[in-house]
Amino acid sequence: MSTLDIHINEGFLPMVDGSFVYHRGFGDRPTLVRDPKPSLAVSPSVFLRNGSVVASRTYPLNAAVPPRGRPAPAAKDPANAGEFLVRRAYWASFFPDRTLIAETGSTISIRVTNHLAQEHSLQFLNAGPRNGHVGTGAIKPGQSKTLEFKAPKEGAYLYCDPGADPADPTADPVQRVLGLFGALLVTDPASPWRPMPGGPEFERQWLWLLHNVDPVWAAIASRNGTVNPDKTPVYPRYFTLNGRSGFQSLAASTDEALNTLREEDTLMSGSARQIDVRDFSRAATVGTVGTGQLMRFLNAGIVHHQLHFHGNHLWTAGRNGEMFPRSGARGRVDADGHVVLQQWEDTIEMHPLDRKDSLLPLRRPPEAIDEVWNARTEDWEYPMHCHAEPSQVARGGMYPGGLEGHWTVAAPGPATGGSDAHQLYRSQVDFSSDQMHEGSPATEFRQKPDVAHEFKFFNRKMKFDDGGEFEMWTFETEDSGRIFPAPLVRLTEGQLFQGTIHPSKRVHTIHWHGIEPDPRNDGVGHTSFEVSGSYTYQWRPERGQPGNPNVGTAGTYFCHCHVNTTLHVQMGMFGLLIVDPAVHPDFPLTKGARSRRAFVDGPEYDIDTEAILVPYSVDPRWHELNHAAGLSGDDAGLDKFEPKNFYLLGGELARSASKEGPAFLTRVRARMVTGDTVKPTLLRLLNANYFPVNAYFTNEAGARIAMAEVIAHDGRPFRDTSSPQDPHSRFLPRVPCGQPSSISVPPNGTTCSSTLLRPGPTGSRLTCWTGSPERPLPPVGFRSSPADLDDPNRSAAPARSLTWGGPQGLYLGV
Repeated sequence: MSTLDIHINEGFLPMVDGSFVYHRGFGDRPTLVRDPKPSLAVSPSVFLRNGSVVASRTYPLNAAVPPRGRPAPAAKDPANAGEFLVRRAYWASFFPDRTLIAETGSTISIRVTNHLAQEHSLQFLNAGPRNGHVGTGAIKPGQSKTLEFKAPKEGAYLYCDPGADPADPTADPVQRVLGLFGALLVTDPASPWRPMPGGPEFERQWLWLLHNVDPVWAAIASRNGTVNPDKTPVYPRYFTLNGRSGFQSLAASTDEALNTLREEDTLMSGSARQIDVRDFSRAATVGTVGTGQLMRFLNAGIVHHQLHFHGNHLWTAGRNGEMFPRSGARGRVDADGHVVLQQWEDTIEMHPLDRKDSLLPLRRPPEAIDEVWNARTEDWEYPMHCHAEPSQVARGGMYPGGLEGHWTVAAPGPATGGSDAHQLYRSQVDFSSDQMHEGSPATEFRQKPDVAHEFKFFNRKMKFDDGGEFEMWTFETEDSGRIFPAPLVRLTEGQLFQGTIHPSKRVHTIHWHGIEPDPRNDGVGHTSFEVSGSYTYQWRPERGQPGNPNVGTAGTYFCHCHVNTTLHVQMGMFGLLIVDPAVHPDFPLTKGARSRRAFVDGPEYDIDTEAILVPYSVDPRWHELNHAAGLSGDDAGLDKFEPKNFYLLGGELARSASKEGPAFLTRVRARMVTGDTVKPTLLRLLNANYFPVNAYFTNEAGARIAMAEVIAHDGRPFRDTSSPQDPHSRFLPRVPCGQPSSISVPPNGTTCSSTLLRPGPTGSRLTCWTGSPERPLPPVGFRSSPADLDDPNRSAAPARSLTWGGPQGLYLGV
């Protein structure tokens, strides 16, 4: 049996802005702290069943290697223009540094040598018996220990130095933040194109390690000091994806070797194809399979990340080694308010030490109009970025310089793309300050719209209901007045939409978060352009089909400016977008009822009491910054979000909105259902904060009660997809929030879009928590008590993990 040597080293690594920051890491060879190229990340190796260890960046070992990471299709799909058939069980996958791979049945044997001046250890989390941890224990300076254990069940695992409490790696994250972390992937060599038994088949897979770097903690450690998170709260300033950030992560640097590595092991790409989430093993022809590419997400950092994908929703299949159920009978809401069910998501929530498996379908972007899709001759690139927006910057600025990636729908002809297909940059400042600007570009294949709006930028001071007055930026439409949030956009599936932006000041865009058109109409500068004159965005929301979980756009969405997004969204440049279903003859509306359906075959709800709830908070310092703060390399502090004012925005959608200033949610009426013509209330939730929010339903005494059913998330309904043979996937009539009566709404832009309310007892309340609700705040109107906001024990970042902003409570009567 072979043993792999790993060395605990230290050294300095360049960050995306050129700064050198002290790190520790598990390396391949011993190196000294001043080594210009320290070994701080082990190269991928595979532990085989026969006892040998093979160094390899790809697996399966004998499978074909996709050129620059992109699998070539088997053939054109004769039934779908511009789409292709995918080879089954053919392509190998590339893996990034810090990845160890083990076949089931193998023995993992590692000799770890500690070259540092302090004790350290290596521990594999959840890889031991009964989901326990297995590790070396403390290794004294200059000493070695050998760790041997049987490979656990199939799945992705994290390894790290667990710090002071090996039984609870969340308790002391310091060594992990300093760089002592990595990933273990366990796979069955007899079934290497599935993540685990019963899991979805895939074309190839990608492993993403998320991490955060705190230079202050690093400086303390470099002097052999002890980092005390209670005395020095964590303050990450760099945010990495597989060890890189910003333009380097996006393969836009002048380092071609690095660009190739990123395309091989980080930046997903492939040809468009048809998929059916009920069965990822369905074949069109012999040797082909209707599936996407598997994403393995592992959060080794300390920040709650929100991985938002443009262009396609992802199908989330499991979390932390558990494959989510497909049936409504087994689906549930967990203790943290998360729906445990296989589902579509456009934003993947990742808590510290979380592990998730999701499928990127690589389907035709559903809101791209036919004329644009059929005319394409180039790759379509779509961003992936964290929607906990402060993680999008580096050292307080240089957006987009943080946790960034992209994925590509390949052009329909010969292979194109690669870093030679777009402009390359020498530095992050060059990249951040050189986003493509266009005055008034033309809309390709412009048609007569069914719904059209003009969005005009304005800025002004706005006064909020707690007396706070802030400079706000947002959009107004034809007759909306100057309100905040921006005016509601509402249309029906199948209608052609056009939205014309008039920035008037500097450059802006509108990104239709969760809507998936072609890149030109997606509203992102570095994959299309920023607008200085005007531009008309054009897209058509996909029609839903009863029982079909693969199509349909009806739901709640977020639209916002995507220029220097971290700042511009906080300044107020966002609004609500609702897509209603077209009425289907098999699911007519009840005669005599004032109702709509949430989606094509979804439940009816009462039009008069439909409401939107938008938690929003303000960091007053940010509202004094200029449009381009941080883009030229200045430290604008955009990675330090410290809100002082907390609000519940929104209201009942049937009522006329205010013509001036902020719109506050002052009530939610839960309709008493009587007979066939009175339908329940629909509450739509949109989190405009940079931290998670939990919504609790309680009685007057504060006890949680069952009065809500979650029906959709990220613009997609929850469905039972347990029967691959069943042509109809049933809408789940109940995903109750009654146990524990809570809904988790991840940060900024992520929607728990549709929640049906049932009447509770007199005095019932909806309580929104930002952060941990361990010390509840007294209700004062509809916002937090200013006295509590000044309590330093409440505003300090918790030592175990970081969300921007401290725990606060927002109360509302229902």
